[in-house]
Amino acid sequence: MHVISKITMKQLCLILMILTLSTASFGQMIRDSVIFYVDNRVEVNVAVPDYSDLKSSSGVVAALADFKRVVTQLQNQLSSESAEVVRYSVGGSVTVEPGNQKIVYLRKEGSFTNTGVRDRGIIVSKEFKIFITTSDISSITDLSLSECLEKVIAILPEKSRWSKSLYYECIDGAVMKIDDRNNELDFLELTLGAGAGLVKNAWVPDVSFGVGIGFNKKGVARFPYISSNMLFDFGSEGGTNINTFLNVGYGWDISKQTKKKEILGIELGYLISRQGDLFGENTFKLGANWSPVKGVFVNPHLYITDNFNTVFPGIRVGFGF
Repeated sequence: MHVISKITMKQLCLILMILTLSTASFGQMIRDSVIFYVDNRVEVNVAVPDYSDLKSSSGVVAALADFKRVVTQLQNQLSSESAEVVRYSVGGSVTVEPGNQKIVYLRKEGSFTNTGVRDRGIIVSKEFKIFITTSDISSITDLSLSECLEKVIAILPEKSRWSKSLYYECIDGAVMKIDDRNNELDFLELTLGAGAGLVKNAWVPDVSFGVGIGFNKKGVARFPYISSNMLFDFGSEGGTNINTFLNVGYGWDISKQTKKKEILGIELGYLISRQGDLFGENTFKLGANWSPVKGVFVNPHLYITDNFNTVFPGIRVGFGF
C-alpha cells in the first residue's frame, strides 16, 4: 500500500481518534427544569438532566431541606436591606456574596407593587442544581419548600425524551400545574454550502448540500444525514474536472449550552462520479465532521483510493447554512 506523507497521516489519525472518542463522553448535562412558586413569594427552579429521576430519588428534597436549615443558622448574618446570593454545595461549603441589587415591580389592576430587593439561593450537586429567587432569602425559613417539592414530584407527568420546563404553583400547601413546555423538538435540517479542501497539497474548491433528521433526547440532538460534495479540479489545460462524493454520517450536539450548537460527528463518503487524475478507482473518504459554530464546518479525513492501494490525508473548511 502506498502512503503519502506518513507523519501527517499519523497525526491526522490521532486527531480523528480523539474526536470520535470524545463523542462518547459529553458529561452530565442539565436539560430539564421543574419550576414552582410558593405562596407568591418564592420561585424555586430545580434543574436536572431528566425530571423523571426525581420520582426515584430523595436527594433534591433533602438538599432543599438542608439549605433551609443553613439559612436558619445564617439568619443573623444576612441582611434584608441588600441583595445577597447564598451558595450551598451539598455536603460542603456555604458562601454568602453580594447579589445584583434591583427593585422589581409587578403590575396588577393598574397599579405597581414593589416586590423588594432580589435575593438568590443556589444549591449545587453533581446530579442537580436548585435556584431560589425571592425578595428576602431569610423568608424561606417559614415556608414549606420541601413539602411543596414533594407534592410537585408526585404529580410530574410521564417520562419524556424531550427536554422540558414544567411550571407549578404551591399556595397554602396546594399544588397546581400551570405550564408545560417542550424546549427542543425533532427537526429536519437542510444544508447548502461552499468550501475548500486540501487534496494532495493543493486546495480544491467545492460546493455541498445535505439533508439530516435530528432526534432530540433531553435537548441533545443526534442525527443521521446524507450529503454530497462536488470538488472542482481546474486542469493545466484550462478544463475543469468535477469529482462528486456521496457521504453518510452521524452527528451529535456536544454543546452544554441550550442556545449554542456545536456539532461533532463521523462521516463515510464514496466517489460516485470521477473526472481527471485527482483520485483513482474506488475512492472512499473516512473522517470527522466538526461544526464549532453554526455555519462553519471543519472536516479532517482520510482518502482511500486506487482500489485500497493508496491512502492520504485531507482536510476541508466550509461555510454554509
